[in-house]
Amino acid sequence: MKNSTNLLKDIIYLRIHNMIISGILPMGQKISESVLIDRLNATKAPVRDAIKRLEAERLVVIKPKSGTFVFNVTDQELEELLEFRYCLESNAMRLACIPNCKCLVQELRLILDKMLVSYERGQIDEYLKLDYDFHNVIIANSHNPYYIDAYSLVAARMAAIRVHLGSNQEHTERSLRQHENIIKALELNKVDLAVNELLQHISPKHGAYWSITNIKQ
Repeated sequence: MKNSTNLLKDIIYLRIHNMIISGILPMGQKISESVLIDRLNATKAPVRDAIKRLEAERLVVIKPKSGTFVFNVTDQELEELLEFRYCLESNAMRLACIPNCKCLVQELRLILDKMLVSYERGQIDEYLKLDYDFHNVIIANSHNPYYIDAYSLVAARMAAIRVHLGSNQEHTERSLRQHENIIKALELNKVDLAVNELLQHISPKHGAYWSITNIKQ
């Protein structure tokens, strides 16, 4: 059982982590330690511990003589990240469909139904959380701990990037259609088609994601 000090460190870490992936602390923003201390009603020690953990996860970058910043990516870095993500998700999808696609389809359809409701109500923050869940379900249904561990290295960064891109209505509408196409292919047990739809959804070469550079404020 964790003692109260370690529990507090975990809580502060999770709060800052969630602030990053939800866009409260947007990509590229400088992080003020004193502001976090006041905002979280915390002391220096757990905040500094959280920043070290977040740096290890590449969610923050500490620049000597400049300060601490939420991570940012260039277009090239985004492309490399998406290629890695596609490699994991496409193979996880194939593994999930080896015994039976029905379980995967049912879980994805449930999430997509909620995504549609959130989109129609204009609840984009909720939509993006469900988007995160949609892709995590694909990985989880591979039942391969190595895929799951590898995906955890990029999942939080992708969540923050989704929020960064999610304010663009065209991107969100396209995202919704692509999720639907993936499920329809799986419902027909056409795994190769579903993997191709996943490629269309993820790969920047196929126009699924806007240029990070072009949408920076």
